[in-house]
Amino acid sequence: MLTLLGEGGFPIWFLLVFGASTLIFATRYASAPTGVWLRVTLCLGAATLLTIMTCVSASLAQVGHHAAEYHQVHPELTLADVLLQGFAESMSSAILGFTILSLAALILTLGAYRGQTS
Repeated sequence: MLTLLGEGGFPIWFLLVFGASTLIFATRYASAPTGVWLRVTLCLGAATLLTIMTCVSASLAQVGHHAAEYHQVHPELTLADVLLQGFAESMSSAILGFTILSLAALILTLGAYRGQTS
């Protein structure tokens, strides 16, 4: 988990805030299913999704800006190695964010089930 946070860069903090809010409101919806809680959760989920895209884009931009100088400092690596490592680190935000959204969807499913049975 700490590796994901370290590799995600500064925008990952926004992802954590929006993701945690999404999970909190999904749990609120699961405990008392109403249309208001569902809509708020879905909107926060959309904000989380857009933040994932922002995080990945920012990370890929950093790779593009710094790959050449990193390659100069580490000539034993090929440029492809440097770019692949940068791409892998850039995906850490997507891994964390999509995990949060998957958990939120699972919690929303529980709420939808509870709403049908009550």
